[in-house]
Amino acid sequence: MSKKSRVWLAVALVLVLLAGAGVFALFRLPMTKSSAAEAAAHDLAEEQLSSDIWHEKDLAQGLFDRVTKALGTRVDLRSVTVDDITEADGRTVATLDWTWANNDGESWEYSSQLPLEKNGLFWWADLTEKAIHPKLGKGGRFELRANQGRRGNILGAEDAVLMEEGNVVDIGVHPSRLETDTIGRLVSGLNDGVDSLDLDADDLEKSVDVAEGNQLVPVVTLREDDYKSVKDAIHDLPGVLFTEDTQTLTRSRGFAQATLGSVGQASADDIEKSQATIIPGEIIGRTGLQKTFNNRLSGPGGVEVFAKGDASDDTGGTTKLTSLHAFEAKDGENLETTLDVDIQTAADKAAATANKPAAVVAIRPSDGHVLAVANHDPEGAAWDRALSGQYAPGSVFKIASGLALLDSGVRPDDDIDCPKTANIGGKSFKNAEDEVLGTVSFADDFAHSCNTAFVSSADKVTGDELADAAAQLGMLGGASAIGAKTASVPADDDEVTHAAQMIGQGKVQASPLSVATLAASVQAGETVDPQLVLGNALDDAGVDESGAEGADDPRALDGQAAKEISEMMRAVVTDGTATALKDVPGDPVHGKTGTAEYGNDSPPRTHSWFAGFQGDLAVAVLVEDGGLGAEAAVPVAHEFFDNVN
Repeated sequence: MSKKSRVWLAVALVLVLLAGAGVFALFRLPMTKSSAAEAAAHDLAEEQLSSDIWHEKDLAQGLFDRVTKALGTRVDLRSVTVDDITEADGRTVATLDWTWANNDGESWEYSSQLPLEKNGLFWWADLTEKAIHPKLGKGGRFELRANQGRRGNILGAEDAVLMEEGNVVDIGVHPSRLETDTIGRLVSGLNDGVDSLDLDADDLEKSVDVAEGNQLVPVVTLREDDYKSVKDAIHDLPGVLFTEDTQTLTRSRGFAQATLGSVGQASADDIEKSQATIIPGEIIGRTGLQKTFNNRLSGPGGVEVFAKGDASDDTGGTTKLTSLHAFEAKDGENLETTLDVDIQTAADKAAATANKPAAVVAIRPSDGHVLAVANHDPEGAAWDRALSGQYAPGSVFKIASGLALLDSGVRPDDDIDCPKTANIGGKSFKNAEDEVLGTVSFADDFAHSCNTAFVSSADKVTGDELADAAAQLGMLGGASAIGAKTASVPADDDEVTHAAQMIGQGKVQASPLSVATLAASVQAGETVDPQLVLGNALDDAGVDESGAEGADDPRALDGQAAKEISEMMRAVVTDGTATALKDVPGDPVHGKTGTAEYGNDSPPRTHSWFAGFQGDLAVAVLVEDGGLGAEAAVPVAHEFFDNVN
């Protein structure tokens, strides 16, 4: 091929490429301003800026994502449409109509203007913050804040209000206005006037010392009635400031507090961990039922959308929020529980008599309603050990192992020796305080809580049969008590572990709720399913009620066996380890004490237990690190029955 031919061939190839590029542009780039505007609106509605009409497509996508990120899962973009295209002063602008909606489908509509630019034959779009919303400045973005309605109340039996919004007073100190004796007088006045307070003047002094400038130092938030009791002593102290507010409160200070839970404003950490489901300013349930049923109690979660500026906006570097749209605030729904005001008050008072952390759970056997859940901690705010705690149940579990033995053919009047010690698989078991009963009836072994009789009888039942007995008594039931832990009774075939589990040790773990259910099932003569929350709230919260693994559909509790266990529990009170309850007024009390070893100390430390019932009221008492059941748990049970009666 000649040199001249090669030149013409190259020219021809260039012309072909140019023609191809023109065809490509013809299909990819709009040649009319209306098609450019429609393409832009389509991209924005899809939130994917994929068309070639954008100047710096990646930068435009980044700007869109940054501006809209805060809307997260709470506000969705429904549509972007072209309303009009206008030209003025040499500028072409497309008016876009935007429609957003919250999770309830309520709409937020507005219009913005998107600049269009013609370059040769084709049109281009240039995305800016103002093109997304007219009140957004350069560098600005959307921001969300909570716009919540009234939080729902927590109700108890007969619709009694257990928790609702009430008035409080926030007390703080202004460091620069304090006098020498102000903090001492303030702390003394608060501690003397409010029983539950134990403020430390030295700690408050340290907080004041590290406060920056004139920063207000918070001291405490009091209920309105508590504030009235200390007002005369503290109101006129120099540098002490008071702010009225509202807060979700229990019906009285300490009433079922750990179970009902607490409420507070979402922290930065809460927001970060929620992955945009929680937003700034939102009031959320932090613990207990308030947390488990937060969605129901807080309502649909109204929000307000703001335009937020930053250092690059028109405000000269001052960050500000401009309200753009507030979705309707809606009230939350009430939560109905089975808690009974009188029984709960009795349980709270009884638990408070313990000098160690304690829990009291009361259940009505006839319908399984949880009437009281009390938690007490002398050192500070109690956590919900009554529903969530897991402990070795010790000898209260002999109610379950006793049932297993009855199912195996043992009768209450059968003689079973109770020596000082028993060796099982090379491990020596002994009785509390080295008690020796000798050869006595099984009923007497039960009444006096003889460990050696029970471990020596372990070969009469299998691990599966022991677990089945616990299931018959409702200990392994589902989570119908809301976030509660029941019991765990592994069917262990190891000889030593199995023997230990006959006396509530080994791998057996139980909550006070499950122990109360155990006692309630004996009284009812059938398996009790404890209920704490009523209505459709369980479905709303997504609570798993499937039950413990391996404990589905337990064998029905035999009514005759339950009656025999009940009679043996009555003997515990009349002649055994709980005789301190013989003088309780009202119907006869049936019970079982428990002393559960835990930890690695020598001698081991022990939790104190009681499980029992009086009429149609079953109760479990736990005193952590309380020693013998008869010494710590029984007095609390006595106080509870006295309060109820």
